[in-house]
Amino acid sequence: MNMSEVLKMTIPILVVCIGWLLGQVSSFSNRLISIESKLPALITAEGVPTDSPISASRRQQMKDEITNDIYDLQVRVKLLEGREK
Repeated sequence: MNMSEVLKMTIPILVVCIGWLLGQVSSFSNRLISIESKLPALITAEGVPTDSPISASRRQQMKDEITNDIYDLQVRVKLLEGREK
């Protein structure tokens, strides 16, 4: 086998590899454009992440539970202080 035959066999493989690589770059570019188009919905112009309705409602629910727990603890402390007197 001489060198010209080896080149003839490897050139189609190299062309296919380059074509695949260009396809992957194009795919990556499309994914990046898609992500960048969705970015304003996730982060405001000031760089602050926006809330989704689900996370906002869960945070409000947790806040309500913590407020109720604090109120309950305050009542218990008052009752315990009243017993000590």
